Amino acid sequence: MLTPKKIAALEPREKRYVVADSHGLTLRVYPSGSKTWCLRLSQNGRVTDISLGKWPEIDLKLARQITRRKKKELGQEPPRGYVFRDAFRIWCDLKRGRIVSYKEEKRLLERHLLSQIGTRQLDEITAPLIIHTVKPIQAKGLQVTLKRVIMRCREILDLAVCAGYIHHNPIERLNRIYAAPVVTPMPAIRWQDLDLAMAVIAEAPRRIQVLFLWSLCSMLRPGETAKLKWSWLEDDVLTIPASEMKKGRAHRVPITPYMKALLDEARLVSKHPKSGFVFPGVGGSKPMSSQTLAKYLHSTELRGRLVAHGCRSIARCWLADHDVGFEVAEACLSHLTGSAVSRAYQRSDYLDARRGVMHEWCSFVIDCARKAGITIDIPSEPEES
Repeated sequence: MLTPKKIAALEPREKRYVVADSHGLTLRVYPSGSKTWCLRLSQNGRVTDISLGKWPEIDLKLARQITRRKKKELGQEPPRGYVFRDAFRIWCDLKRGRIVSYKEEKRLLERHLLSQIGTRQLDEITAPLIIHTVKPIQAKGLQVTLKRVIMRCREILDLAVCAGYIHHNPIERLNRIYAAPVVTPMPAIRWQDLDLAMAVIAEAPRRIQVLFLWSLCSMLRPGETAKLKWSWLEDDVLTIPASEMKKGRAHRVPITPYMKALLDEARLVSKHPKSGFVFPGVGGSKPMSSQTLAKYLHSTELRGRLVAHGCRSIARCWLADHDVGFEVAEACLSHLTGSAVSRAYQRSDYLDARRGVMHEWCSFVIDCARKAGITIDIPSEPEES
């Protein structure tokens, strides 16, 4: 089969010669150096040559598309090649288990791409086609979703190139025509106003109260909290596996007595206390939705002022205003700091330093909760004899 490089390297000879591609598509090379595409068809025992135009005005990809269209018009559609869904399967095999958001990303692509172009021949996919496909996303103003879909689509087509399904990625530079999405910070109140939020949470069901207090104290992301398992707890340390973390690196959380009391309360108020999940969903066999707290906050007067992820922002601002070192504060939120090279040498997660910080932060949360009438019994530690 021809490739763009092979075509460019074809030198003229004394006589015209022909180089075959596939499905009857050929390229005629003339002594003058000009090159012309030709489609050879066999009909009713007769061979017919149809001129398709000159190269490079018609490149290889377009010549193949014209060939497919002509043969379809004449009832001689060539055997089907690879379609977009074939490349998507490669992407799924590569990303499954390697990115935390795999299931969410897969559903996103199935909804916006697979349903529209899943059966399209890969060599028929063009930038204008993808632009048309993602227009509904753009029309709704979902700029972040638009960028994600285009990014993942580009990855899928890159894999198609690597697999030899197509020769180049037709949307390699597509993201340049779209404006970068405007990133707005997630709503979060000041830590100084936390007691006001506590007054709202005081009216919530007990399980929501526990979930909110845990989200504040642990500084975990909503998705990480939702998936918490009892088996990840050992003594006074919670270890979340790398496979469940956004950055793909295991994260240890020092557990304070108050956080331990919150976990005990979570089991006490759970409808499925024997579940392997700290916050089980309906039935107990799966975790609760990562949107549980967000939906509740959205239904209260805190709507537009505080989201579940904002609990991390409240904590981070408190850490900054209480002179907690940058590296320690970022470690509390499982943020990576420094370059890849520096992280290769500096591998500490500042667990010991974070213990004291977490105690102070939890003390502040306890005071705010108590002012609102939210109490959690903390078991007293046995006295030393």
